[in-house]
Amino acid sequence: MRRLRRALANGQVLLACAILGLFFAAAILAPLLAPPDDPEDPSPFRVVGKPLGGMPQPPSREALLGTAPGQLDIYYTLVWGTRSALRFGLIVAVGTATIGALVGSVSGYFGGLVHGLITRITDGFLAFPGIVAVWLLGHVMMPVSVFEDPTPVQQAFLDLHLSPVLLALILFSWMPYARLISVKVMQLKQAEYVLAARAVGMRSTRVIRRHLLPNALSPVLVLAARDVGAMVVLAAALNFVGLSGGSEWGQLLVVGRDYAIGSGGNPFTYWWVFVPATLTLILFGIGWNLLGDGLNTVLDPRIVR
Repeated sequence: MRRLRRALANGQVLLACAILGLFFAAAILAPLLAPPDDPEDPSPFRVVGKPLGGMPQPPSREALLGTAPGQLDIYYTLVWGTRSALRFGLIVAVGTATIGALVGSVSGYFGGLVHGLITRITDGFLAFPGIVAVWLLGHVMMPVSVFEDPTPVQQAFLDLHLSPVLLALILFSWMPYARLISVKVMQLKQAEYVLAARAVGMRSTRVIRRHLLPNALSPVLVLAARDVGAMVVLAAALNFVGLSGGSEWGQLLVVGRDYAIGSGGNPFTYWWVFVPATLTLILFGIGWNLLGDGLNTVLDPRIVR
């Protein structure tokens, strides 16, 4: 209850909740804010007018934020892209935090050779470039061409609807969580209540689950909150450079990048092609960063209010 009062009194947390509340509201109310052509199977993209019209069109009654090349409705994609952005960011953050917490708790609790081995494995994952992992998993999980039959492994991934970039980011982003939890658990395992639990014969898995993890999760929650926004922005960046195709917001920037600079070098000639999508990504990242910073203040036991 005290922490809840501290959270409600924290300006950063309130601002973050206001910003993120807009995104969650847009995701929930997407069918009302941007009615799809097929309510049973809504697409994140909608074409306004003739798709072969070529030039992006400015904001109008039919497209509130204008259209991208190919006459893609920018407003419609921003609204429906919120759902996939929140889903992607939360899945990656929860997945990486879970793996990191489990690995870090085992490393910190057992120490010694176990800690040394896990630390070396963690360092190895840190040394492996994440962008290479995205490229590698993309080629392993997806057919190179639409005209090429998928292999049994690729078909399995397709049936499970797994995204290569999502899986790559989960598999190669858990290391900071493991390090945080490992250090925290090594400190907590010397506490009297942990020593007492071990003295009465409580199993190691139960000690970790009941006594160590609950008291070591504060920094993980802070890092996970920041990672939700960071992973969505990273996915859009990978989409922009051609390494993935899972970000609708990133796809808007891809199709409109040739119009970022208009005739005569004027960047505002086709401003609606890149400004709305860019601001949406920035605001999304800021919201989750503010939430992480606010949680850091609220959950820090050294700060007394």
